[in-house]
Amino acid sequence: MVIKPYPFFCVLLPLFLLIACSSQQSETVSPTVQPTKPLIDVNGAIPRFEPPSRIGNKDYEVYGQPYKVWNGIDHYSTQGTASWYGPGFHGKYTSNGELYNQEDISAAHKNLPLPSYLRVTNLDNGRRLIVRVNDRGPFHGDRILDLSHGAATRLGIIGAGTAKVQVELIQPPRPANAEQLIAQHESRTIQLLATNDVRKAKQVASDVQRRYGVPSRIVVMNRIYKLHLGPLEKPQAERLLFKLKGSSFVGAFFLN
Repeated sequence: MVIKPYPFFCVLLPLFLLIACSSQQSETVSPTVQPTKPLIDVNGAIPRFEPPSRIGNKDYEVYGQPYKVWNGIDHYSTQGTASWYGPGFHGKYTSNGELYNQEDISAAHKNLPLPSYLRVTNLDNGRRLIVRVNDRGPFHGDRILDLSHGAATRLGIIGAGTAKVQVELIQPPRPANAEQLIAQHESRTIQLLATNDVRKAKQVASDVQRRYGVPSRIVVMNRIYKLHLGPLEKPQAERLLFKLKGSSFVGAFFLN
């Protein structure tokens, strides 16, 4: 939960109102800075209902620091510093298993469920747009959001590198067939092996990609290289795991 930098008497009444009006999880910081120029809406992502990603929505740890995922949050509004990330991550996997395209209108956040939608306003120039959150970060200093190159370009922060922003959670309407969409969205990730030999992990990843044509990635944890396959739709993942166990990967298993 965000610790709000305000005196006790300033937040006591809002806190009582929040407890009385809703039992849903909420993260809110009252605005303290207003845009210096009139608001200008620029083309961004279009919010739509999406089931939670099968990966990337569990509490995690980075550089020894634990982070909690705000699953079930219904309101979030705060101000802080946003940065952007691009070429060094382009084509790599995001935290929810998608391939990162630096020109998509997306963002990384440390705590919001994946995917989520945020309205981001550059408080220096008044530009604002909606981004889709599909990754984790930033993990540098007190930054609250990492924007894709495409989003940062439209908000006008590429040159400066960072900007003071207002962010607000956008909740797309929940369709009547939401439960059906969630069921169809089920996907699985397979852990194929864990080794301290990075060359072996890369070689196996290349062999599996060539043989089965499925996405793979190497995750490093405590100097152990774990080879993950997927995420894949549940039926495809189950068939693949059966084949892998029937070959030389008897220790393969589902991560989720």
